Amino acid sequence: MAPAVSQVSRSTKTRLRFLRRLIVLVVLLVLLAIALSQFTELKRLATGILASTAVLAAIVGFAAQHTIANMVAGVQIAVSQPIKIGDRIVFEEVSGRVVDITLSYTYVNPGDGTAVVIPNQLLVEGIVHNLSTEDTQA
Repeated sequence: MAPAVSQVSRSTKTRLRFLRRLIVLVVLLVLLAIALSQFTELKRLATGILASTAVLAAIVGFAAQHTIANMVAGVQIAVSQPIKIGDRIVFEEVSGRVVDITLSYTYVNPGDGTAVVIPNQLLVEGIVHNLSTEDTQA
């Protein structure tokens, strides 16, 4: 008798892929911080930068407003899962199958050999027709 093959749902695949990418990002940031903390000159520079963190955070936040919004929207999509990898969706004039959902973008294959890249912020703010929804009243 052959062992049963475990089937992982699309929502689990989507969450695991997102979680893996988030963990890699956090690990890289921690390793970079540890490596930079080994240099004495950088410690002095970091002390000076920390003195003006509020101003620096405001400047970076304003400059990266769209990038941060896309990342927050990516987390929101991963948690609430209005769409999953493999779902067939219609968004504005784009119709196709969701190929990948990253922290910033969602990739849709319209079936013509191309890929449509949609910023996650637009997906969260817009109306998405998910043609692959499952009947949840079972």
